[in-house]
Amino acid sequence: MRVTPVIPTRMLIYDRHVAVVQADPESLQAGAVLIRGGTVVKSLAAIYDYCWTTASEPEDVPRSADAVSLTEQQLAVLRMLAAGAKDSAIARSMGVSTRTIIRLVGELTAVLGASSRFQAGVRAARLGWLDPG
Repeated sequence: MRVTPVIPTRMLIYDRHVAVVQADPESLQAGAVLIRGGTVVKSLAAIYDYCWTTASEPEDVPRSADAVSLTEQQLAVLRMLAAGAKDSAIARSMGVSTRTIIRLVGELTAVLGASSRFQAGVRAARLGWLDPG
């Protein structure tokens, strides 16, 4: 299963030889069109392949920003990470130890369900957490 914000039309493709396509993208009541073989089915399969490869795994879709409230310190760390700052530079600018920043980065990646700093940054950006309050 994959998640995408937009699909071009509802369709089923069987063995890349037969396609069933919604007749009117705005109305399910309009029925469907059956297409067999040929280049039209190949083109529809290409559209499907593109949608599949650009869609996200369910676990990569960020949770709602309302689900978590971050402290000002955590938000500051996220913003500095997004700007490319290293842990030691963040620690100096915030007046805390590098170890504290490492701990905060670990907490943030856990909250965001990320496996890396980069992935945490991408998820935080998608949630709008990097935008100035």
